[in-house]
Amino acid sequence: MKKIFLPALLLIALTSHAQNNHSFAVHFDLDKFNLTTDATTSLDSFITVYKPGATIKLYGHTDIMASYEYNDALSLKRTTAVKNYLVSKGFTAANIIEEKGFGKRRPLNNNHGEKEMYLNRRVEIVVDEDAVKNEEPILNNETDKSLTAKIADTATTAGTNIVLQNMSFYGGTHSIMPQSLPILMELVEIMKKNPTLVIQVEGHICCQDGDADGFDIGTRTYNLSENRAKEICKYLNKSGIDEKRLFFKGYGHQQPLTPYPEKTEEERINNRRVEIKIVRR
Repeated sequence: MKKIFLPALLLIALTSHAQNNHSFAVHFDLDKFNLTTDATTSLDSFITVYKPGATIKLYGHTDIMASYEYNDALSLKRTTAVKNYLVSKGFTAANIIEEKGFGKRRPLNNNHGEKEMYLNRRVEIVVDEDAVKNEEPILNNETDKSLTAKIADTATTAGTNIVLQNMSFYGGTHSIMPQSLPILMELVEIMKKNPTLVIQVEGHICCQDGDADGFDIGTRTYNLSENRAKEICKYLNKSGIDEKRLFFKGYGHQQPLTPYPEKTEEERINNRRVEIKIVRR
């Protein structure tokens, strides 16, 4: 099977916070302030996007359980855990200019059920949007070609896989981030201009021992890569592409481009990706 590799954006939870800021969320287990494996993986991804010189603010939060006093202290412990991890990875403590624990005073939702409470147990990292990016592109001789050009290439035949560039999801979920819309809109136009084209959307994850899939916060199930692939097919279908031309499959960690454990962030980026396979032209 042929593969064409395009650089992928980090699959991290960056959301708009203000005109010149981005907010990144790290989540915690119930009544805990220690960083989980998922949290450190997300923080490692964050570190690759923003250099240690970035100006950062840390805001801790909890779910609704326990008293205000207890949760205020717990939320501060969570910000401290995140700060200590960032400093251990090269961030300057002086550039972390604010640390606050809001306890349960600023929930994202009504704390109805474990899913909503999990989303509230978080530390938000607010970083200046103009911070110098630290992401290095994955270079190859095809990266200058658009998705449209690759599909049009006569070398792109049935069985060819293409890694989607700039395809990004909120961390730990199958919710598509706004910056993914250009590549999805381009794919819609490609499908419309090539009415016989049939594709399979294929999701992959990184940083997991064995072949299993990742945990999806939104569904509380272990089929993250499948749900992400399915969500892209839903978008294409809603945009006018016949569902008969769309297939999806989640491979979890079955097809890593570099073996576990991934040793560098570049290896992790390569493994957590979304591809489209050309089924029929």
